[in-house]
Amino acid sequence: MAGQDVQGVKAVIERYLESYRRRDIDLLGQAVATDEQFVAYGTDKDESWRGWESFHRLTGKLFDALEEVHWKRGETTVNFSQDGNVAWFAEELTGDFVIGGQKHHCPFRFTGVAERRKGNWVIVQFHRSMPAKEYAVPYLETHGVRFD
Repeated sequence: MAGQDVQGVKAVIERYLESYRRRDIDLLGQAVATDEQFVAYGTDKDESWRGWESFHRLTGKLFDALEEVHWKRGETTVNFSQDGNVAWFAEELTGDFVIGGQKHHCPFRFTGVAERRKGNWVIVQFHRSMPAKEYAVPYLETHGVRFD
């Protein structure tokens, strides 16, 4: 059994976030799987990527547009498979960005799956989204789902 390497998983998440701070696509490629098994989702309808090539292409454009990126990390929850080579994680983040000279402040939810490959952790799947206020709960309540 490989063991529960919480610090290793947190480090690969940090590498992912640092790639955005630096706007460094090569560093991003050290944080996520660079094969066709990689899957990522975002908040918007068209934020769905399968495979490194599609994610690389879009993220390169994003990195070109970003002028500054700052993250404030929340608590990270990490769980492991029995053999310790697969981990799933969840974290709430706050991002501060400068794009086109304008500042943006966004809360994020970041969840994913990391796999230990050849001794190194890589993110093989993730979902990052922005919480929508007063959208899902009122919709569900109109359809008979109650949260009280």
